[in-house]
Amino acid sequence: MRGRRVWVRLAAVPVAGLAIGMIALAACGSGPDQRFAAEAARNADVVERVSAPGSVQAAAQSDLHAPASAKLADIKVRDGRQVRRGQVVAQLSSSQVDSSIRQAQAALDSASALDGVVPNVPTASALAAIEQVRQQLSTTSDAFLGALRSTLAVLPPAQRARLQARLDRAEKQVAASQRRAAQAADLAVVAVDQQTDALRGALSSATAAQRGQAQLALDLAMEQKAELTLRAPISGTLQLARASGGASGAGVGLPGLSQLPEGAQQAVQGLAGGGSGQSAGGPPLREGDQLVAGQTVATVYDVSDLQVAAEVDETDIALVKVGQAADVQLDAFAGASFAAKVRRIAVAPSTSQSAAGGVTYEVDLVLVPGDGPAPRVGMTATADIRVRQARGSLSVPGSALVGRDRGRQAVFVIEGGKVHLRDVRVSVDGDDRAAIAAGLRPGERVVSRGAERLHDGESWPGS
Repeated sequence: MRGRRVWVRLAAVPVAGLAIGMIALAACGSGPDQRFAAEAARNADVVERVSAPGSVQAAAQSDLHAPASAKLADIKVRDGRQVRRGQVVAQLSSSQVDSSIRQAQAALDSASALDGVVPNVPTASALAAIEQVRQQLSTTSDAFLGALRSTLAVLPPAQRARLQARLDRAEKQVAASQRRAAQAADLAVVAVDQQTDALRGALSSATAAQRGQAQLALDLAMEQKAELTLRAPISGTLQLARASGGASGAGVGLPGLSQLPEGAQQAVQGLAGGGSGQSAGGPPLREGDQLVAGQTVATVYDVSDLQVAAEVDETDIALVKVGQAADVQLDAFAGASFAAKVRRIAVAPSTSQSAAGGVTYEVDLVLVPGDGPAPRVGMTATADIRVRQARGSLSVPGSALVGRDRGRQAVFVIEGGKVHLRDVRVSVDGDDRAAIAAGLRPGERVVSRGAERLHDGESWPGS
């Protein structure tokens, strides 16, 4: 398994005199030195694995937060029950939100009422008075002219003709005066209507901004009211958050916290131990508990498809591919193994570091359902990802490989009673064997134990 084998770099000069002396003393014994062993290269199936620590995660999870300081008025779903996406989980109540709605509605009503405040000019009564005067003048004129015409018959012809002409002119003047009076009345009505429209437009313009602001405030307050109904964002299993401090209603938070911006509320509440609502030891939230803005009320876990989030060292990440098979062991179930497949490989490194101090990359593996014990979210895991494999390939024990400069690998081959260092190309580096792609022939004997004690060209001390 990668990351577990210790490579030894051979020196270019003969080994120290002490090592030579030890080998010589062993050679003078009654039999072969048991510190050394050899094995013939043979065909075998070799699987190379990358081991990475991780933890079990749900396929998806989503938290439900209080949108504002509120009271947990009603819990619709019991802890541990299944919920559907969009299902109502809890109902919150907020006197602050209700007060905002009332204030915004009152401001909107006040602004809208100004539209009707337009003076009512009594044009109808004025027109009636004008018409009454006109009728009176017409009646009086007709009576006067009629009386004069009745005297025409007794007048001399010459005088009668002159009076007739004057009466005709008088009638025309009266008719013209009546027409001008009617036109004047009509113009007065138009002028009054124009003034009324102008005044109404001015008032409407003056109140438009106020109405818009009041409507916006009302819409925002209503939206916040709607957000007090918490709905499941995904389908899954519901888990209620816990009240901070181990007491019901302890989620009220620090004094004056509601006066801070929402982001600052969450940060300070987190420092106080109650921002997430998940503090250990506290009881689950219950109806009547007071919540602060941003506090977690519940979490929905989609456990229909569990996965393992593993941290792969940067030296191994290039070998990992999507779709590769893996075996997962969980600390909670000793001896059990769970099949998995690589689903996703992170592009950027995670914030954690490897044991050697390098960066790691998160790799998600989906667990294949089986008949064994049921994993749970958060369990500690170790994933062994099968990154490369060779079937029936020429192979040697992994202990036969020794390190060389510039990353080359080599083995000691036993020929004519002596050991000779030979470069080989490894195609698959398995747990206990390594597949050799070039540099070795089947049946050749290689040093499988004690290679780090040897140097090129010396006599083989083993059997």
